[in-house]
Amino acid sequence: MAAVSRFLDILAAGPRDPHLVFNPWRDHDERDRAPRRATPGIRLENMQEYLESRARSARILLLGEAPSHRGCRFTGIAFCSEVELTHKRDLVARRPLKLTSAQDKPVRERSAAVIWDELERGGCAREVVLWNAFPWHPHGAEATTTNRKPRLPEVREGHAAFDALMGCFTHKLCVLAVGKVAQDALARWDETSCAGYIRHPAQGGESRFRAGFREQVVPRL
Repeated sequence: MAAVSRFLDILAAGPRDPHLVFNPWRDHDERDRAPRRATPGIRLENMQEYLESRARSARILLLGEAPSHRGCRFTGIAFCSEVELTHKRDLVARRPLKLTSAQDKPVRERSAAVIWDELERGGCAREVVLWNAFPWHPHGAEATTTNRKPRLPEVREGHAAFDALMGCFTHKLCVLAVGKVAQDALARWDETSCAGYIRHPAQGGESRFRAGFREQVVPRL
């Protein structure tokens, strides 16, 4: 599928300024399993399978802020950790996807757990696409095992990846912002409308996210 290939090329190329950014689809380090150089390609394959599993069924896109160092960084899929690839694998894609971390146990990310719990509860995992305003992992100067808020130029650059992603689906997707960074990004991006706002599940927002998901996502499907 040409649209998916174009999108994956954008992800692998990464941002113009890679300073303090880890690109899950190009970079690798000591946190990746051996052979480390193979892990970015695995994450690209995971993302491709995730998209193709939703190409004709997706109706809604939930836009977050940026990948965390425990979720997309290892799976290649936004708001998705290795725990979801292991325990909710039939919801994520049509076939089992591969893990890339060097840990003995699958890496877990709390926001991913909350979101996939709601996707499973609503029976809508293949009708919802998860993405981020800045698609690559922004980290602090001290280590890649930190998360930082993406800068405005980074969010601006994320628009190209978002546009390419939207071309990968049969139906036009309704876009909902998950958190303030995503809401601001949608307000800044030309020709992109925000259909609603949902509280991000991180930093004490779990219950409000769950309520917002049930009020704004499920009724639209």
